[in-house]
Amino acid sequence: MNREFESEVKVWDIFELSIEGPKEGNPFIEQNVKGIFSHKNESVVIEGFYDGEGLYRIRFMPRYEGKYTFILKGSFIEEPISGVFYAKEKDEKNHGVVRVQHGTEFAYEDGTQFIPLGTTAYVWHLQDDDTIENTIETLENSPFNKVRFCVFPKHYLYNFNEPRLYPFVGKPMDSSQINEDNYMQYFNDHAQNDFDFTRINPEYFQHLDRCVSALLERGIEAELILFHPYDRWGFSTLTEKDAENYLRYMINRYSSFHNVWWSLANEYDLMKYDTKTWEKFGRYLMAKDPYQHLRSIHHCKANYDYSRSWITHCSIQRTNLYVGVEETNEYIDRYHKPVVYDEMGYEGNIAYGWGNISAEEEVRRAYEVALRGGYPTHGETVLNDTNHLWWAHGGKLYGESTARLAYLKDVLYSDNNKPLHYEETTFDELCSVRCEDDFLNAKNEYYYYYGFMRPSYRYYHIDEDTEYVVEIIDTWNMKKKKVGIYKGKFKVELPAQPYILVHLRKPIEEDYLNPIEDWEEEEALTIEEEVAPVITEEVVNEVVEEEEVNEQEEITLVLPHEEESVYVEDKLESASEETSQIEEDAEIENDEFLNDEAETEIEENTSEEVESVLRERNIDDLFKRIEMDNTD
Repeated sequence: MNREFESEVKVWDIFELSIEGPKEGNPFIEQNVKGIFSHKNESVVIEGFYDGEGLYRIRFMPRYEGKYTFILKGSFIEEPISGVFYAKEKDEKNHGVVRVQHGTEFAYEDGTQFIPLGTTAYVWHLQDDDTIENTIETLENSPFNKVRFCVFPKHYLYNFNEPRLYPFVGKPMDSSQINEDNYMQYFNDHAQNDFDFTRINPEYFQHLDRCVSALLERGIEAELILFHPYDRWGFSTLTEKDAENYLRYMINRYSSFHNVWWSLANEYDLMKYDTKTWEKFGRYLMAKDPYQHLRSIHHCKANYDYSRSWITHCSIQRTNLYVGVEETNEYIDRYHKPVVYDEMGYEGNIAYGWGNISAEEEVRRAYEVALRGGYPTHGETVLNDTNHLWWAHGGKLYGESTARLAYLKDVLYSDNNKPLHYEETTFDELCSVRCEDDFLNAKNEYYYYYGFMRPSYRYYHIDEDTEYVVEIIDTWNMKKKKVGIYKGKFKVELPAQPYILVHLRKPIEEDYLNPIEDWEEEEALTIEEEVAPVITEEVVNEVVEEEEVNEQEEITLVLPHEEESVYVEDKLESASEETSQIEEDAEIENDEFLNDEAETEIEENTSEEVESVLRERNIDDLFKRIEMDNTD
């Protein structure tokens, strides 16, 4: 039996092994292959998948450097197959799988902070090659480090064209009759389609592989939406059995991509499945994913119960035309999980309220989410000559919010990746704090955001003794100025324009040397105005001797325009043990096969290690044992 695999792979990259097998009948449901992958620090059971033309694949993501051994078995494998490969040091840009950290934050598996700033392009991967290439290029040059998109094609306004491929074997309906007047009737009428939901189309998922890989290579997280209601082909009506087969295929094929997130559904409450079924799907996803990627579910009308154990974070959509993002901190308090505001409205100019908010409002909502401790997700539905809307097709971005969101990322996170926490304050401002520790004990930065309000001045009072540098940030025109160093209660003159953010931080040596810095000049958008001094000569002289401070400054103003990785880090059990009994907390510390340090050449089914294990153990018991330990 032919098999192929690389002898080396980097940590958190994909080790792939392919073997030939039967292609008769329906291999997707009639055949199976799985393997035990073992290292001195972990042992994991991985299931494979059928990839067409008699080819079966198993993908594994090593977590540790060093030697890995594996044993494969399958419905068509007469004798177990063994092998060895080595995991080398990770690529410096690869930080592993994103996990929940400290309850409401995210971090990569190596501990590097991850602050998601996502976007949505539901079916970018199903467009023509040029559009896909444009999408990848746009993402690469954007501030976005996560993109949400559907596994299945989408049927909706602006989405009447047929996808390039279909996920199941079969024939679609004739879509030439669909228009804006009748498209909704096909949400429930799938009779004209002829798909076999038990037969996956490998070509469809090979193409999806390439798209997910393209994102991975660029450091972009791929949030795969597994189900959604916007469908004319019947993919939203899978039986529970067919849905489970599909979920298993997705897990087996994509869980080894370190950049994958799972979104169980987009707008789950518009689909036919009841809560009991969604819970079943969610628990299945959690139980079968060997790497425990992030998991959530997205709603339309009613929030899901995000306290459920299988949900790692909240995926929120605004449900009120006027109020939504302002409740971000309430979701954090309620669920004690990270809050990702995946649909806060789309910058655009289409006919519908969900897709025609201004760029200013898109940016305002993003600041509201971020400063309340959540993570905003961008969306765009700007009409353009290509008839491609980013929200669905990807391609190019035409709106004005993207640059401002890049500025948000720079303003809030470039110098300090410590998370932001909502701070209760007066009714007419939003306050966020950043702390020196992880326990909110040492607040050292304050942000005050005024959104669409336009104060000409504000008073601030943190305490009597601590000095703070005050910066005024124009979040729309992407400018800031430093207006001085204060302590006690103090007044700050503001430009009486919307979207102003006031930043208070502790000073560094450079601030005492240059306590005041003007706006950057922008000729078309500036006026001059005198503002009272904001730092006294007395304060400056305490730090910089003989420095003179003018009584007044002339400035230019701009007009408005945790979880730990759920691996089973089993220690290896002595090979001298003769029992194969499955014990609930069994460890596999020093097994001669699973942890043999000898670097031997591997020959198919002739390894002395394999022969030894097969003599002393029942191979099926070994698989069961590891599987049980991996689900504890």
